[in-house]
Amino acid sequence: MTTLQTGALTNLRRSIDALPERTRRAMLAGLDGNTVITGAFSDGSGVCPMLAAHRAGDRVRCMSFPEAWDRFTGVHGRCISRPASRGEVATLKAQLEESLSAARPDTSGFAAAIAEHEAAVTANRDFAVQQAEIAAHEAEVAQREADERRARKRRESGGFVADFAGAINEHLSTARGRRGREATETGLDWLFEETLVLPQDFDKQVEPEPEHEEAGDFDFSRAPTTTLARPKVTVLPARPRGRYVNK
Repeated sequence: MTTLQTGALTNLRRSIDALPERTRRAMLAGLDGNTVITGAFSDGSGVCPMLAAHRAGDRVRCMSFPEAWDRFTGVHGRCISRPASRGEVATLKAQLEESLSAARPDTSGFAAAIAEHEAAVTANRDFAVQQAEIAAHEAEVAQREADERRARKRRESGGFVADFAGAINEHLSTARGRRGREATETGLDWLFEETLVLPQDFDKQVEPEPEHEEAGDFDFSRAPTTTLARPKVTVLPARPRGRYVNK
C-alpha cells in the first residue's frame, strides 16, 4: 500500500471514529442491504455509506466522512461516481468493526459535538411544534369568541345582522345610476355653446393714429416750433481773500 493510500485509510478511520456509535452500527448494517457507491450520495444504482446508514435508521450528518470515503476510493474532486469495489467495501466494514470493538473514548470531541447538535436540533424542532400548536389553539379560541359575539348580537337584534358591505355597494350602484340619468338628460349640447366673453367696446371703431414723418423727409433748416426756456443762473458773490501778514 502506497503512502497516499495509507494516508487516505488513516483519514477514513479518523472520520469513522468521529461518528457516534449508533451511526457506525447503522452504517455497518446498511452496507449489507444496499449497493455501495462512491463519488455521490446516490446515482440510481446505489447509495453512499452515509445514506445507507440513514436508511438503516440513523439521521446524523457528518461532513468529514463523505470526503474521506471519496479520497480513499480515489474519486474526490473528479466529479464522477462509480460502484465501490468489494475490497473497498470490505475495508470499510473492517474499519467499522474495529472501531466498534475498540470502544475508545472520543478524544476529538466530534461525537460529543454531533450529539449536542442533534439534541439542540431536536429541542428546536419540538419547541417550534409546540409554538405552532399554541398559535393554532389561540387562533381557534379567537375564532370561537368572535362567533359567540356575532351570535350574541344576532340574538340581541332579533336575528337582524347589519350588512354594511351590501349597503355600501347598493349606495354606489344607486349613485352611478343617478349620474347616468343626469348625463342622458343634459346631453352634450352645452359643450358646443359659445362661452367666449367679449369686452363692451369690442365693436367700437378704433381711430387710426396720425402718420409720422419719416426721418428722410425731415427739414433740419426749419425753425423749431417750440422755444426752449433758458435755465435761470444764480451768480454767487465772490468770497473775500484773506491778507497774509509777515511777522
